[in-house]
Amino acid sequence: MIPAEVERRARWVLDSIGATEVGFGDDVPYVAAAWDAVERGERPQDDGVAEGFFHLARLEERSAPRDEHGRFRAASSCLDPLDPPLERLRRELRVEPRTPDGARFAVALTFDVDSVRRWTRVGVRGAAARMKNDALGGRIPAAAREATGLALAPVHRARGTDPNWRFERIVAGAASRGATGTTFFVLGGHHDPHDGAAPETYARLRPRLLETLAGAGAEVGLHGSYTAAGDAGLLAAERQALAADGANTSGQRFHYLRIDPHQNLPAVAAAGFDYDSTLGFPDAIGFRGGIARPFQPWDVEHDRPLELVEVPLAVMDVTLAECRYLGLSPRAAWPRLDRLLDWAAGNGAAFAVLWHPDRFDRLTSGGWDRLCYRVVEAVRERGGVCTSSAELARL
Repeated sequence: MIPAEVERRARWVLDSIGATEVGFGDDVPYVAAAWDAVERGERPQDDGVAEGFFHLARLEERSAPRDEHGRFRAASSCLDPLDPPLERLRRELRVEPRTPDGARFAVALTFDVDSVRRWTRVGVRGAAARMKNDALGGRIPAAAREATGLALAPVHRARGTDPNWRFERIVAGAASRGATGTTFFVLGGHHDPHDGAAPETYARLRPRLLETLAGAGAEVGLHGSYTAAGDAGLLAAERQALAADGANTSGQRFHYLRIDPHQNLPAVAAAGFDYDSTLGFPDAIGFRGGIARPFQPWDVEHDRPLELVEVPLAVMDVTLAECRYLGLSPRAAWPRLDRLLDWAAGNGAAFAVLWHPDRFDRLTSGGWDRLCYRVVEAVRERGGVCTSSAELARL
């Protein structure tokens, strides 16, 4: 006799990988010892469905160590993020992946708008400090890019332009390479220094930003602030702030990827969002949920799926570029992305990638803008599609 709670959990796992016609207990055996391990919070062995539940419900994160920002890192996980176990299970069960419009795979092309102006007073001081630190640390190319940016700051000021305000160009550049949609996650409030150094400038320009993105045909989502990750009321207020400025949002992503599936995802669902796209590792490429396609997260407290879709995040530019993470150049990062896209094409995957718009000033980007566009081109060449997060959430 299969316990009802096990039947319910197993059904969720199978439905999440598209195995809706596979019977649990018939086509897939019930292994009591594996599910007993799940109850103890242990990773089960020799049972793909029980192991799938352990990973997809993020049970390893319930009592795991977190970094200074409250994030669960790949270094603390038992997962191989580039070999997601639920995709192995799907292949074993011979379930064909679901993709949009006959594409081999799909990638949500997303951008987190952390800053709308580089050359504020605080921005100039920050660039000068980075230039000095890069020079003292022997990072001469990086120091030279900061020096170039500072030298051009008066030119931008005279013209009324800014290197961070390239939203229309980003959308057009992606579209010209075959992308059918993009998503920009916009902050609805600043409540902590981690949210950015010029909150008044951001708030003043946000209506214009939203109008610009709407005119370019981009989807807008909420970029839940650093503090909103732990405050459900604040998250709802930030969504309302975007609505007041003219944007109705169906999805969101937490700033700094401050997601705790057992703490703040229920708040995202309660706020009325259709989807979230925060679930990714800050320190690694790959799939934090053990699955490479959108799914409904599990509410452990109520032992049921949330009324929410999670669009998994597989790649972030900061993860690739920053020395505190992988510390790669665009040239060194490309082979890793190339392998990921090959795997995605072979497995019918559907996931998000994340870039920041301040990496699209050609004179100071160091090639990260070109790498983003190279990803878009590579997706198209492999028979995939780059689209918006909302489109992936509807799969």
